[in-house]
Amino acid sequence: MKRMIMAAAAATLVAGCSGGDADADGDGKVSMAEARDQAKAQGVMPEPGQYRATITMTGMEIPGMPAGMANHGAGATTTTEYCLTEKDVADGFEEMMKRGQNGDCSYEKFALDDGKLDAVMVCKTEQGDARMTMNGTATPTSSQFDASMKMNVPEMGEGTMSFTAKHERIGDCPAK
Repeated sequence: MKRMIMAAAAATLVAGCSGGDADADGDGKVSMAEARDQAKAQGVMPEPGQYRATITMTGMEIPGMPAGMANHGAGATTTTEYCLTEKDVADGFEEMMKRGQNGDCSYEKFALDDGKLDAVMVCKTEQGDARMTMNGTATPTSSQFDASMKMNVPEMGEGTMSFTAKHERIGDCPAK
């Protein structure tokens, strides 16, 4: 689940300012490669550097969850930092995203027009498909979006988790 959230956030950032729907082959799904190719075609890619990601859970609903636990975890925030190298930017994160999701994610929809994001990503997991809708904004140095993810929760059924994500470039990558 956390991997899917991070993958969605990275995909939003990598898209930069690409325009329109990225479903180039018209099959109803937008692969990571199609999202990358759309960003490259627009000539705007994320800038390499050190980034900070802040993800805040805004809600959670799971069947059978006790009433007192409704929205348990809402407000919980995770902050991480990561480096985007020149190679990451040139590759459009396709390989990194596949590693983070075991290569089993694709987009049903990926539209980023004039910095406005509207996307749906589906990842196949051991428990079944996890489907995430994302709406927000992206630039070459930042992204901010709201997301809602539906997934199968073992022994409970389909649950929904919602969160906000913010990524921002905070400087150059640390020297190795």
